[in-house]
Amino acid sequence: MKARWLVLAFILASLGPPQINADDVPAEIQRHENQARLALDRNDLEQAVKEYQAILKLDPKNAAVYTALGVALYGSGRPSEAAPALQTALRLDAGQRQAEVFLGLSEADTGDCREAMPLLAKHFGAQTGMKLRRLVGLSLLDCYAASLQFDSAQNVAETLRQSYPDDPDVLYHLAELYTRLWDNVAAELMEKHPESFRVHQLGGEVMEAQGRTDRAIKEYQLALKENPRVPRLNYRIGRLILQAGGPDADQRALEKFQQELAVNPGDAPSEYWIGVVYTNQHKAKEAEEHFQRSKNLDPEFADAYVGLAKVLLQEKQPQRAMGELQKAIQLEPNDAAAHYELMEAYRDQGNLAEAQQEMAVFQKLEKSNSESFRSRLDSLLSGQSKNEKNPD
Repeated sequence: MKARWLVLAFILASLGPPQINADDVPAEIQRHENQARLALDRNDLEQAVKEYQAILKLDPKNAAVYTALGVALYGSGRPSEAAPALQTALRLDAGQRQAEVFLGLSEADTGDCREAMPLLAKHFGAQTGMKLRRLVGLSLLDCYAASLQFDSAQNVAETLRQSYPDDPDVLYHLAELYTRLWDNVAAELMEKHPESFRVHQLGGEVMEAQGRTDRAIKEYQLALKENPRVPRLNYRIGRLILQAGGPDADQRALEKFQQELAVNPGDAPSEYWIGVVYTNQHKAKEAEEHFQRSKNLDPEFADAYVGLAKVLLQEKQPQRAMGELQKAIQLEPNDAAAHYELMEAYRDQGNLAEAQQEMAVFQKLEKSNSESFRSRLDSLLSGQSKNEKNPD
């Protein structure tokens, strides 16, 4: 919340003080105007509000000062108080453009999207100031989504994404919109086609995302019972079986990957995971065959090259393994596993200096991945803690 108002304070300051429309400004009004300007310079919106209120007691018909008061109130986190001031500004002077913009923002913040949307839509495309245009766009996006006007929301979302591709608030609001779209479409699917295999497929994906492996497998199996030829479901079940583990996990997963290929013969990941299972079972010839098939099906699939290289290293063929690993690294330069296996290949050939270099790269990537994970986790936990303390 605090960061948002700091941005608004910057916007307000950039708008500058209102122009008092009088040739002979009384000294008291001029004093308050100067104090308001100083307050804006130091981002003291509360003081600016007081100065504008003082001016209006002396000059109650000044539309520009009502506009400035409304903007300052909105910037101070008081949109319900800002709206009446901005409405007064527009009654006095319908040409107060900034009053329209911030009235729309204030109405959106107080939940009056029906009144806010026409104003926000009018000014979203017309805004030239990037910071203010971003605020207008985000408020308009939220209002469209809240009003279930998803086509309009998607249009605004696409414009925001193009204009602010790396903005975290924009990306967050887009994620919220797409999640809401997903929820709505999923609800419609379940309502209109409750017996469809797609309902079970969707349920499996939800359970898988939640880490509920057994439930996910059950839902995927129900989907396959309705339609045994749905692609990627046997593959998903196989991966979940390997993830869950167990005494016969490899064999059960192998059967699922084979069933996937029976209905979806071009599935490179299934060929890859069959190779992994055979590697675990020390069946080098079979593993090599399936890794090679995976490569042929998808020449950009780096994991297949790494998997084949591991088999070649086990078969004491480091030179061939190096070629596979170099291709994998070409495709995925930050693949830690590929660098580790390349280190093994160099070491097997007695190239200790190169092996040491690859080990250094591997350790650097592992450290970077670990730190990145911890950073994301800390950020999420920190954000959760702050939200618990201050829900706004």
